[in-house]
Amino acid sequence: MKNFGCALAGEEADVYFTLYNASNQTYFSERYLAKINKQGVSNNVEMIGKQSTIFCDLGNQDLLKDIYLACHIVRIGRMNPHPSTTLGRGPKDYRRPFGVGVLSLSDLLTADNSSSNEKEKPIKITLVNANTDNDFSTLHETLITPGKSSKSLPTSTTNLGVIIEMRMLHGELEQLKIEKPLLFKQNVSITRKLGFADVIMPGDVRNDVYIHLNTADFEKDRNKVEIIVHVLTDNKIVPCICLGDGEKPVEEYKSVVYRHTNQPRWNEIIKLMIPIDKFNDTHIRFEFRHCSGNRANNMRKLFGMSFVKLMKGDGTTLHDGPHELYVYTCTDHNRFENPSAYLVLPFSTTDTANKSINAQNNSNYPRSPREFFHVETTICSTKLTQNVNLLDLLRWKKNTNNVVDTLRRLSKVGGQDIVRILQDVLDTLFSILDDNPEKYADLVFKGLIYIIGVLRDSRFKSFTTVLDTYIERHFSGALAHKYLLSYLQRVTENIQMNHDYASSAFSSFHFLFKFCIRSRILYEQTTGGKGDGRFVSDVRSLFSSIKDFMKRDEDYVRKAQSTLLENCYIVFIELQKLLSPLDVSTLMMETIESVPQSSGLTGVKLKCLSQAIKGKLFTDSSSRSYILPLSLGILSSLIKGEQELRICLSIVGDILASYKHLTLTEYESNEIQLIVNALIGILLNTLLHIQKDQTVGPNAPGSPSIVSLCTSCFICLLKLMKEGHYEMLISTMAHDLEKLCGFLLRLFCVFEHLVTMVIFPKDWMVMKMALNIVILSSTQYFCQPLHTYLIDAVQNEPHSKDSQSIYETPHDEGVQSRIISHCIEVWNRFFLFASCFLTQPCLQLETFTVEKRSKIQDKYGDLREPMAFHAVSMWDKLGSTKAEFKSKTSLFLGVTLVPGSGLRKAVLPIISDIMDCEFQSKGNFSQLEDDLSDKLDQFVVQERKGDNNYRDLFESVLMQQSKGKDWEEKGVHLIGKIAQLLERLIDYRNVVSINNEDKRFMKISCIYNLMNFLYQDRSKRDTWARHIYRLHELHLRKDEHTEAAFTLLELAKTYNWSDNLIPEDSYGRFPQQKERERKEILYNKILVHLDKGQVWECGIPLCKELADLYENKLYNYKKLSTILKTQADFFTKILDVKRLPPIYFLVEFFGKSFPAIKRNKCFIFRGNPCDKVANILQSLQADFPNAQPLSFKADDSIKNGQAQYISVRQVNVTASENSRFKGHNVPHEITLFYQGNEVNEFFYDRPFQKGVEDKSMPMKSMWLDRITLKTTFRLPGVLKWAEVTQIIKGEKISPLKIAVETMKKTSAELELLNYNAKTYGVVEPLTMKLSGVVQAQVSGGITVYRDIFLTESYAEENPDDDDIIQELKNLIEDQFRILSECIIVHSRLIDDTLRPLHDEFKRQLLELKRSIQHDTSSPGPLPERKESLNRLGIKNEDRSNKSKSVFHTPETQALRNMARRTSTPVIPMREPNTRLIPKSYKRGPVSPRKNSDPGLMISQDALSGIGTSDSSSTSSSSIPHTRDSGSSSSLDINNSTFYRSSIISNVSNRSSSDGDTFPSIPPPLPKRGGSRPNSGTGSTSSGSRSDSPIPETDPPAVPPRKVNEAPPPLPRKTSSSNLSRRSGEMPVITRETLPTTHENPVPSRPVDSGIYSGSETSLKDIGEIQITVPSSEEFNGLLSVQIPVGGTAEPEVPPKRTPPPVPSRPKRTPDHSQ
Repeated sequence: MKNFGCALAGEEADVYFTLYNASNQTYFSERYLAKINKQGVSNNVEMIGKQSTIFCDLGNQDLLKDIYLACHIVRIGRMNPHPSTTLGRGPKDYRRPFGVGVLSLSDLLTADNSSSNEKEKPIKITLVNANTDNDFSTLHETLITPGKSSKSLPTSTTNLGVIIEMRMLHGELEQLKIEKPLLFKQNVSITRKLGFADVIMPGDVRNDVYIHLNTADFEKDRNKVEIIVHVLTDNKIVPCICLGDGEKPVEEYKSVVYRHTNQPRWNEIIKLMIPIDKFNDTHIRFEFRHCSGNRANNMRKLFGMSFVKLMKGDGTTLHDGPHELYVYTCTDHNRFENPSAYLVLPFSTTDTANKSINAQNNSNYPRSPREFFHVETTICSTKLTQNVNLLDLLRWKKNTNNVVDTLRRLSKVGGQDIVRILQDVLDTLFSILDDNPEKYADLVFKGLIYIIGVLRDSRFKSFTTVLDTYIERHFSGALAHKYLLSYLQRVTENIQMNHDYASSAFSSFHFLFKFCIRSRILYEQTTGGKGDGRFVSDVRSLFSSIKDFMKRDEDYVRKAQSTLLENCYIVFIELQKLLSPLDVSTLMMETIESVPQSSGLTGVKLKCLSQAIKGKLFTDSSSRSYILPLSLGILSSLIKGEQELRICLSIVGDILASYKHLTLTEYESNEIQLIVNALIGILLNTLLHIQKDQTVGPNAPGSPSIVSLCTSCFICLLKLMKEGHYEMLISTMAHDLEKLCGFLLRLFCVFEHLVTMVIFPKDWMVMKMALNIVILSSTQYFCQPLHTYLIDAVQNEPHSKDSQSIYETPHDEGVQSRIISHCIEVWNRFFLFASCFLTQPCLQLETFTVEKRSKIQDKYGDLREPMAFHAVSMWDKLGSTKAEFKSKTSLFLGVTLVPGSGLRKAVLPIISDIMDCEFQSKGNFSQLEDDLSDKLDQFVVQERKGDNNYRDLFESVLMQQSKGKDWEEKGVHLIGKIAQLLERLIDYRNVVSINNEDKRFMKISCIYNLMNFLYQDRSKRDTWARHIYRLHELHLRKDEHTEAAFTLLELAKTYNWSDNLIPEDSYGRFPQQKERERKEILYNKILVHLDKGQVWECGIPLCKELADLYENKLYNYKKLSTILKTQADFFTKILDVKRLPPIYFLVEFFGKSFPAIKRNKCFIFRGNPCDKVANILQSLQADFPNAQPLSFKADDSIKNGQAQYISVRQVNVTASENSRFKGHNVPHEITLFYQGNEVNEFFYDRPFQKGVEDKSMPMKSMWLDRITLKTTFRLPGVLKWAEVTQIIKGEKISPLKIAVETMKKTSAELELLNYNAKTYGVVEPLTMKLSGVVQAQVSGGITVYRDIFLTESYAEENPDDDDIIQELKNLIEDQFRILSECIIVHSRLIDDTLRPLHDEFKRQLLELKRSIQHDTSSPGPLPERKESLNRLGIKNEDRSNKSKSVFHTPETQALRNMARRTSTPVIPMREPNTRLIPKSYKRGPVSPRKNSDPGLMISQDALSGIGTSDSSSTSSSSIPHTRDSGSSSSLDINNSTFYRSSIISNVSNRSSSDGDTFPSIPPPLPKRGGSRPNSGTGSTSSGSRSDSPIPETDPPAVPPRKVNEAPPPLPRKTSSSNLSRRSGEMPVITRETLPTTHENPVPSRPVDSGIYSGSETSLKDIGEIQITVPSSEEFNGLLSVQIPVGGTAEPEVPPKRTPPPVPSRPKRTPDHSQ
């Protein structure tokens, strides 16, 4: 106890510590008492903080219990600690409850046996409430199980608890005192276990009595009872009450006093140490005193007493257990001067001695009939007993006439009573035997058998050591051996009389024989070594009877025989004390051999033999010479029959291990030879058989433990063998070649299994290396017969004269051929074993850590090199017979892959020899090439062997070996091909082994590279297909369905539509099936991938191929229907699903540190439509993290340097012309696919200045250097990239050609955006493009081209460019027309927020046209363009005119109205194809965005004009323009269906002179005369183009309808309709004429002040709208575009649907604050 932290208010205290078993709620140790003085510390100053005890005698079973350390604190003071009360002024020596604490010891008891389990823990003390102090005795139970009581436990802030330090100690107490002297130096007290310990050693004397004060039942008025305990001997009080170890015994013990109860429960344990000679006359008296009143002389009033006697009348002690004692009334006047007055009274209901006395009428001590006192007693005495029969035996001399009966009643005594006083009982038995052996010998013999049988019980098994100790130290019967031997022999010979008795006797045989041996030794010591000589003859006679007994074959003796054999070896050990080793070994082996094989006692016999081998008998040479031959005979027969393999192999191991400690002289060497001849062949056969055994079970022959045992025996035997043993063994078989071949074949098979099978655990490196060393050394000896005896048979040559003397050549041809076959098989097995030895994992030092590798090399060396050199030497000795072993290519190839240049150089020439044999045999290397390729794929990829150094060494060594050979040319070709395969396999292995997504680019590249190499050879298609599957899986991980489809297509191309049956593939993907079935499955998978990759054009040919198969060959119309539906779905998706073209990038790798497949090479990458250069660069840097981006041209220093650089740039596609589309009007959706797919030609341009740069017009001298790239295959394909195979440089693009290309590109983009706007209502991209084209004034545009190229000066300087100039003029004309169409479409789709910007577009377009008209005159147009120029109003003027412009367009009223706009609004820039939602116009300045179209560069001042306009603008914008909320057309990608809603522009109160009044947005615009490639056009009702002029017919009349009338359905698409050209004719559109929404309407867009394509104006706000249709004269010239307003085709009526409610958009007044 380190510290006591409880406040006791100046009183002393007793602190009790007890071990408590929570499982059965009992104490099982004594109480340790720590006394605390008034200052809260120990009474002994030297023990402050050092009060300690050791709880001893705890058994293993005790440690498994739920044990707690219980702490009870009893204060010693007044009844009440508060002096203000009446009870607080009484005596100060009352023992009152204070507090209880518990601490679990589970973690401490289960800790290991080390000093680290020392722990310091606090015990929290729970205080006892003064009003409920009766719970003090059971409070520890409540603390252990808190749910047991619902009462709240009191606590105190001053209670710090008790701090203790604990440690777990293992071992005997006396030994611990020696091992830990410092621990026991502190006067550690001993607290013992209640009751006896698990083992009671002879000499341990105990005579302790434990009194457990339980409860009492008193009258109601008797509370606050104190018990005073006295121990009286001879009517005198003796001081034998022990309060704790180290404390002096006291005369009395006072119990704790409880208030407010007449049924107190004390639960206190008292230890009494009564002398053994005083025990008979001792009794215990319990005085009950009532503690009440406040007068000093009346504080403890005696009112009763109880007593108990410790001895019964029959001489036995009081039995253990609870006792209910009578309470006798008495007062202080009795004084107890004469205890005999109450001793005549019965003390309890079980006291039968004085039961006849009427205690209630006793005048001195009347008994209270209602009051009882309950105690529990436990007597721990090694001298006293509670059993009458045992007491009579111990007192046999007092009644000699009754000894026979006493001995017979011994078997009725319980084992617990016997083991307590075992020494006294045995002394008594042998004393009786010495007194009259003739009379009592038989009964004593039976008594000994019974006692020994009791000790064999599991409860008392630990007492067997007590019996051994008694025999060695305390037994003194010098004549007992004479009688015991005779009785043992009598039992053996007369077993049929009593089988059970014989079995019991044989179970005690070894102990009885120990008594005999000890008795004989005592006898010789007593007689001075002058024995009578009968002992040896008696022993021999006894074992002669035992041998006869063991030979008996009756079933009823089996148990006795087994029992006798089990105990027999102990007898032989004891016999060595009196007989010579040879005599003892003779008796032992004769006994063992007497057991027949059929008796079923083989296991017991072997156990006895095993004990003999392990004992001292086998170490003696004389006894070993007798034991060894007999043991080998027994073991060899059993092992050969696979009987009791485990124990037999264990015995063999013990025999071999015994020679490890012996000095191997010639005598021991002969013994080893004996063992070799007897066991090596049997062990070989056993190993071969048990390694193939599949029987399950721990004792099965093939179990791992038995295999390990057999292996250990075999290896240990080989390790013991010396050179002479090997020579002797081989010489015994040299005359029989078949026998020799069989032995060597089995030997090499076993060696092969030993180095390949998992025999020992993975971390048993020492055992594995020892195994390999033994195998290596043995191989050198066992290989000598291969070239000494077997080489001649393999070469089929006549034997030499020397060999004739060794063995005879068989003349039978059949025998001769069989021998040759066996010899070749032995050689093959040797090479196989050598290969396995060299490639076993435990010898691959490169796989270990540096420290482990260095340790192995220092201790064992590299065992691979000597074995490799030995195998090479054996190969060289084959000579001309090497061709017989050319099939072992894979073995030697695997050996060459073992790391180590020396080993590889030594073994690689064997490959050259095999090539030579192959060529001499077949004249080619076809089969050898296949073998090498297959095995290299397995070794390099799967087993991860080989590296680039090996590839170089392989090529160099074999090239050197092939020089001068007949097959040199073919061999060089083969070696080079294999070297290339090695390089690709190593690259593939290095990246494929990575489990995560890293190195994905290299994985795919290596797989594809290897696929191309393997595809060249048809014989390797199976391996090629495996890589196809791997590449397919890699594509699917990144959802690259297009590439996955093309990958499977490569595999599908290898199959035909035939009914040939093809086998199951080696990877389990396809079963055995017809060839067309497998191809059909692949096609269906490919179609699924093509559909997901949206490459439907590539799937249509496959659908047609399958349809032809189903229709014309299989006639499976059901599948035909399905495939035709798939094909139709593909056609529909081509037209309906909007697809963006892919983007292509040029990627170049510079640096020598790149892998060879990428080093200084360039590739075209097929990116996604939204990919940027940064995305491609980031994905490549995941594979090459050290690579740096390169932004300039690479020179030789970069290409040849070690640093890695990656250059990425975007390239353009040179679209391939499809001959099918030539001369046809193909929809844009169809041609768009081929502009970015099925391409293999790309280009990019590099600008440069030619001549003197004009600062004002830099474009005039800017040329382009165009570089064209061609790839190995078209994209998309098997990969997302293709290597560039051809780079064409030198094409120079002049500025004029640049302008022509730019105009073409711009016009195509405008037409496409215009088409999307008309068809889908997407206006934002069109707005951005118009801003870039109309406002382009920086580096391009019509104005710049006019000033540079369309001048007379340029035409004169460049007369060869007339055709190009004319083409540019045509493109400018065409672009004006397209811009006019775009402006009109744009006007219909925008809302009020974009109206100022739209007006600015028109104004700038007008200014552009006027600048061309007023400043220039056109040179004469070409004849083929006159008609179109006249139609546009362009005058034909002479080229000599000095004007710069080439156009003249009449001014219109509409353009003049556009010129009135003064504001110049612009919109924020954004990326193409994204929704433009501008922010509030009140936002701060916006910085310009890069990479935008020309003209979209935004300045800070440009935003200020967005919300302002002049009066004309204000008047036109005062009424907001509205559209139906459903007008926002969108593309449903999932359903591949377009939805479009009619858009109504609400234009009112606009001046007709503005020319800005337009009809409703029309259906798709008609295409002008002539065709332009890749331009968006309007569609007719049938989906085809309409190039015919618009008929000038009136639109059909639209009758007005009421507001609440349902609108009629409109067609989904309208054809090109007739426009009304009559000025002022205004159709009336009401709410009823508004179109209904289509199916799956697109949700309305949220209201915002920015740009949006959908209007949220409610239908109820529209009413009847009058739209003025402008006259055709207002839009002649540049903007004269015919706008259709109605369709002539019959509309397609959809099913009636109720239109969803359209949310209204609140009217918004433009903010003019800025």
